[in-house]
Amino acid sequence: MTTKDSPLRELRRQAEKIAATLKAFERGEQIEPRFAEKLHVARTQETFTVGIVMDDKLIKLELYWTLIRSSTETGLAEYVLKLMRETRDDA
Repeated sequence: MTTKDSPLRELRRQAEKIAATLKAFERGEQIEPRFAEKLHVARTQETFTVGIVMDDKLIKLELYWTLIRSSTETGLAEYVLKLMRETRDDA
């Protein structure tokens, strides 16, 4: 398990795996069966919720399939990583 203060490489690896799984599913590729079944059910809806369990928190992401489709794998990974590290864009 990780926390927001875990080494960046660990958090990045986890975020990249989440993004890769979502993009692979969107492309119709084989993914781990434990995720595939739930994503097939979620695919019937416009949005779905992904839970990321960390030692210090639970992150619940509500994602739109249109966002998954239009985003790059790298972009999704960076978005997840920001949430895991509790960083934000100052605009």
